[in-house]
Amino acid sequence: MDINYLLFLQDLREKTGGVMDGVFGFITKLGESSAVLLVLALLYWCLEKREGILLMLGFFGNRLVNGFVKITACVYRPWIRDARVTPVPSAMADATGYSFPSGHSANATSLWGGLAADKKMPKAARVLLVVLVVLIGFSRNYLGVHTPQDVAVSIVLGAATLFAAYKIMAMLDSHPNRDVWVLLGGVILSLLLVLYAALKSYPTDYDAAGALIVDPAKMAADSYKNAGMALGFFVGWFLDRRVIKMPDCANNNTRIVRAILGAAVFGLVENYAAPWLGSVVGGNMGKFIQQFALVFFILALMPLVFKLTDRLTAGGKKA
Repeated sequence: MDINYLLFLQDLREKTGGVMDGVFGFITKLGESSAVLLVLALLYWCLEKREGILLMLGFFGNRLVNGFVKITACVYRPWIRDARVTPVPSAMADATGYSFPSGHSANATSLWGGLAADKKMPKAARVLLVVLVVLIGFSRNYLGVHTPQDVAVSIVLGAATLFAAYKIMAMLDSHPNRDVWVLLGGVILSLLLVLYAALKSYPTDYDAAGALIVDPAKMAADSYKNAGMALGFFVGWFLDRRVIKMPDCANNNTRIVRAILGAAVFGLVENYAAPWLGSVVGGNMGKFIQQFALVFFILALMPLVFKLTDRLTAGGKKA
C-alpha cells in the first residue's frame, strides 16, 4: 500500500510535467539538517537563549532516537524495495542511509513543531508552522524518497522527544546542578549509538548478478553523524552553561552583529573547516568528528566569540 501511494504521486508528477517538483523541493529543504541548524543557531545566539537550548535539546535528542531506530529497523529506501519507484533526482543527494524513520520530518518536528508549541507566538503563526511540518513530511513522499510510515512515525518520535526536552528544561530550572546528569546521559547515549552502529549486523542483500545492493557501512554513516551532532551539543552546551556563559542579546544592534557574523562563520565552518577535519580522520568516524565540530562551534566557540565582542563593544561605549 505504501509503494502504491508513492507510485500514485509519481504518476501525478509525470502527468503534470513535474510542475510542483520545484515547490516541494524547496519545502523539503526547510527540513534539511543544515537549514535547521542555522535557524537554531540564530535563535540561540540572537533571540532567546533558553528557547534555543530547549529546541536544540529536542532536535539533537531526536537525532539520537532517529539514529537508533534507523539502524535497528534497517528499512531500505523505496526505490530499492521496488524498482518502479523513481524519485525526483534533486532529492536523491540528501536521501542517505536507511529510509525509516524520515530524518527531514524529524528535523521539521523538532524546529518548526517546537516553535509552534510556544504559546507566546500568535495563533496564526503556530497554525502555519504546524502546516509547514505536515508539508515537509508530505514533500518526502511527493519526491519519492520516503514512505508515509517513514514520515508519520518520525513526527510522532519528534513530538515525544520534544516533550521530553520540555521536561528536562523544567527540571533544570528548578535543579540547575542536575545539568551534570543531562551531560552524562547525552554523552553516554551518543557513544552508545557509535558503538551500536559499529558493532551491530546489517542486512546483506544481493542482486541477480551477485552484487551487494546496499553497503552496510554507508547505511551506518547517518548514525555516526547523528551521534557526533548530539555529542557536540551536550559538550558545548555544558561548557557554555558552566564556563563561557554567553549573555543574551542586550539590543537589536547586538542581534544584527551576531546574526551576520555567526551566519558567515557558520557557512565557513560547515562547508570548509568541519569537512576538512572529517577528511583528516576519514570514514564514518570522520563523519562523526565533522558533525561534532560543527555543533560544538555553534554551542561553545561562537558564544565565546560573542562574549568577547560584547565586552569590546561595551568597553568602546564607556570610552
